[in-house]
Amino acid sequence: MLAATMTAAAGAGGCRAVRGRKMIQDANELYRLGRYQEAVALFHQAESFVPELPVLWLNEGYTCRQLVVPGGRSDESRQAAACALDAFAHLKQLRPDDPRGDQLYVQTLFDAEDLPALERLFLERTQRRPDDLDAVRGLQQVYYKSGKWPAALQWSRRAAALRPQDAETQYDVGTFIWQLLSMRGGGAEMVAFDPRPKLVENDQNADEDADADAGAGEAAAKPGRKAKRPARADAGPTLRAPAPPPGAPTDIAGPLRVELADEGIRYLERALALRSRYPEAMTYLGLLERQKSFAYFAEPDRWQAAVDRARDWQEKAVAARAGSRL
Repeated sequence: MLAATMTAAAGAGGCRAVRGRKMIQDANELYRLGRYQEAVALFHQAESFVPELPVLWLNEGYTCRQLVVPGGRSDESRQAAACALDAFAHLKQLRPDDPRGDQLYVQTLFDAEDLPALERLFLERTQRRPDDLDAVRGLQQVYYKSGKWPAALQWSRRAAALRPQDAETQYDVGTFIWQLLSMRGGGAEMVAFDPRPKLVENDQNADEDADADAGAGEAAAKPGRKAKRPARADAGPTLRAPAPPPGAPTDIAGPLRVELADEGIRYLERALALRSRYPEAMTYLGLLERQKSFAYFAEPDRWQAAVDRARDWQEKAVAARAGSRL
């Protein structure tokens, strides 16, 4: 009697497994046809039949991700993200050695722009394993997306420290600093600006300054006496420095711009020391010199020196690329 009962139970279990697998197959077909919501509903039904099957959770997670709008704030997008995260969490539990579970879980958090959850996740990973390079780079992305660029830069430096003999990790810090500077006061209008003084005909600013001096003299004159207007020089061309483009409160300017540019240059020089023919690093050395030059608009000689160094690096990059093709 007991054997018969066990046989019947096994048969029932086998039938449930067959039904669950058939549901997964049908859901996969719906996915192929782009009918994602119907596919998700069928995957949900299969959960009660074959919850131990990793492919169920993998395919359900993939399907839910199709319904996620990156950065979307709608209820539908949030529900789809929650569905995908739950599926990939089950996959990680069933197959802890399968890297897809963790990778897809993290990608879904980025798609949903759940930055607080990503911060917690990566911080926990770095506490367990301080040398977890993926987690360190993940924190750099999270803080940059959060608008916390100093923290992002700190984690970028940490990544380079974990791989001191790897040219690309050093290069990454330099290019990240260039990104920071170019996005914060280093746009096309700065590139186009030339701060060197120019000859100006009929200098209106000089006239206004003289008028202001005359007005001050009149105010100080004794009552009943007209102040004497200052004598004007010959109204010929005047050498005058142009006004630089206006900045924004979030711009990185002045000594901080120079400091960051120099830091980026040092990282790129390390990359070049590790890989002598590295035209990409040479290119960004030139770009960082150019970004540095924007801090010297009030000092045309130093501006010109930085521009010249930028040009030299660009020429070296071109030569290195040409040499690599030989």
